[in-house]
Amino acid sequence: MNTKTILSAAILSVLSAGAMASESSRWSGELIFGSGFKSTNSNLSVESDALLGDNTKKGNHSEEFIGMVLGNIAYDLGENRNQRFYIGTSRDDLAVGDLAFEIGYQFDMQNGTQIDIAYLPTVLSGEVWQNPYLEGHRKETDIEGHAYRLQFNNIWGSGFSLDMAYATTEIEHEDIQYSELLRDSEMYYIKGSYTQLFTPQMGLMTSVGYVHNDADGEAQTYDQYELEMTYFVSHNAHTFAVTGGYAYREYEGYNPIYSKTREDHRHKLFLAYEYANIGGWENWSLVSFAGINVNDTNIDFYKSDDYLATIGLSYKF
Repeated sequence: MNTKTILSAAILSVLSAGAMASESSRWSGELIFGSGFKSTNSNLSVESDALLGDNTKKGNHSEEFIGMVLGNIAYDLGENRNQRFYIGTSRDDLAVGDLAFEIGYQFDMQNGTQIDIAYLPTVLSGEVWQNPYLEGHRKETDIEGHAYRLQFNNIWGSGFSLDMAYATTEIEHEDIQYSELLRDSEMYYIKGSYTQLFTPQMGLMTSVGYVHNDADGEAQTYDQYELEMTYFVSHNAHTFAVTGGYAYREYEGYNPIYSKTREDHRHKLFLAYEYANIGGWENWSLVSFAGINVNDTNIDFYKSDDYLATIGLSYKF
């Protein structure tokens, strides 16, 4: 996922749509203006050093201060406003650390189920290394991806939800010499979740997911099994959510560079906080996100630790 691309797309969409919000009460949305800090030592990330000295070692950290504008806008349809088109990054995804820019349609059924169909134009697009294993100066190339998502939320009002997606990726200039490591792929994703409310202001969402990435190279083809839990609580003007996740990723083929089959253990911790109507400003909130993703694997080259911390202001309309 390319964060810069997502942020740029979000900026264009929410700012252009914001001017239309006052024309009709059917429009609603949110803008988030923020700044922060992020760090990564992933050898696969183009935000890391282009000069690779040793392709058998874990990468060195690179840090960056960022400014961002995120948000979403929706337009209600139908006499009962039980349908809507939307564009942007959803609050639910942001709360668990997923920066996914979407264009979609929602339909609220009378039985409590919400059907959500979306296209994600940027979540898999961006830049990658032509050959990430090349010792010396590496060159960037574009990766194009298309992702399609179907969700059934709160099925029959039960608290159970189902999230499914299909995606394709294609790298413009693939310079890896081993056919086992070719990265063009098709991806299939399914996740089931259940939200349990302990009180109207406090609850726990538990989800289990499965991903199959069918790549051109067997050493890039994998199955991933994941578990994620989010605890959330609201008190007066304060809302807090903490998400923890674990995923096991098992690769299908033998890696010819490292003479073994790769296995990943991926850990995630993400915190989200909101202080509503800060300073007495109606519809304005203080928001903060912070998280860490750790990939512990049996091949040192793929080990990584990613950090993100942001703070900003949110305006809802």
